[in-house]
Amino acid sequence: MIDAGDPAVADEAVIGWVHGLPVASAALDTYIAELAAGPVGIRLGIGNGPDMLARLDSSKADGFRTWGAKALLVDSLLRAEAARLGISDPTSPAGWLVRLEAAGELSYQTPTEAETRAYYSTNLHLFQLREARRVRHVLVSDRESALHLRGIALDGAALARLAGDASLDQGSRSRGGEIGWVERGHLAGPLEEAIFAAELNRVTGPVASAFGWHLIVVEAVRQGRTRTFGECRKEIQVQLAEYRRRRSWLVWLDQLMAEAVRVPEGAEHPLFRGFPGSPHRH
Repeated sequence: MIDAGDPAVADEAVIGWVHGLPVASAALDTYIAELAAGPVGIRLGIGNGPDMLARLDSSKADGFRTWGAKALLVDSLLRAEAARLGISDPTSPAGWLVRLEAAGELSYQTPTEAETRAYYSTNLHLFQLREARRVRHVLVSDRESALHLRGIALDGAALARLAGDASLDQGSRSRGGEIGWVERGHLAGPLEEAIFAAELNRVTGPVASAFGWHLIVVEAVRQGRTRTFGECRKEIQVQLAEYRRRRSWLVWLDQLMAEAVRVPEGAEHPLFRGFPGSPHRH
């Protein structure tokens, strides 16, 4: 394989330059062969081999090669920047963010109070708490066993003890049958209906499901409501800040592409500096 950054490669044998170092056409051939040998080639149905692009019509082959050139130029740039910044895993977004922030190369604004309130107001559907019940249960294989236990379990405490001894639900058994909050729509059929019809702190059942027979007790009730801005404020600020932080990485990369990548004269995309190709026309 010809090194993508070999300065000895002649200009006519390159697809572009990254930080002034040429990226060889031969490197693109190898890169495309590697892509074609993997999921990309399988999806396109072209496989591997020297005639792989010949299996496509000329426009698709040209488009695939142009796409490959873009990907190789970006890969070459990111490898060079990862080496400069000391990033051991260039595929890790978190690694890039940490290193770029430490180097003072990322710039983004912390969301203001007004922006946080605006996001809350326009996305109220994200802050709905649906009606829910906190549930404890015992699961057994047959109705007769459930009826037997029902005669023993007179309250939630007794049901919790039975769950630790007899429940088939291994996930909740060690917690005395506690399965936590169940919202409307989480379960289907008679079990959900029984949960939302049950009296508070009263053992109910047996109720059949696809898993067996249940005895249940509802230990707390939460009415459906919209969370207040005060409850959501910190959460929204963290989400908006993280979005801007990650977006700033894309802005950094766009600027770097424009500054550090060059393609042969006449081959640059008219809208995106540093990228080869031409815009689609319909």
